Amino acid sequence: MSGLVLAARLVLTVVFFAAGIAKLADLEGSERALRDFGAPLRAARVGRFALPIIELSVAVCLLVPVSAGGSLIASAVLLASFIVVIGISIARGTAPHCHCFGQVHSEPAGWRTLARNGVLAAAAAIALYGGKWRIAA
Repeated sequence: MSGLVLAARLVLTVVFFAAGIAKLADLEGSERALRDFGAPLRAARVGRFALPIIELSVAVCLLVPVSAGGSLIASAVLLASFIVVIGISIARGTAPHCHCFGQVHSEPAGWRTLARNGVLAAAAAIALYGGKWRIAA
């Protein structure tokens, strides 16, 4: 199982690193996407900085064994949040551009985006379950 855990951590690291860098490179687009998904103006203004910083932090912490367990939990929480927001968007019949990877890749959020986040959340869950993590209380 350790090979699968490592592979999941590496995939998540690459995804969160790429997403964070891309969002930082297009802060206006990131803010617009947050607003399009229903975030209030003030939250979107903070979120345009906070979300990529959180994604980059998660990516870095996934690489460090002592912080990987907590970072896998953070990954799962982030991805679950994305799934909920995208699911609400689909239920409402709207499809804002996800801006998941900044200007590099942005498509209307739909079933494909939902599925991608589901697969990534499953990878985080598998790595969390299969790893030997000690999370300090």
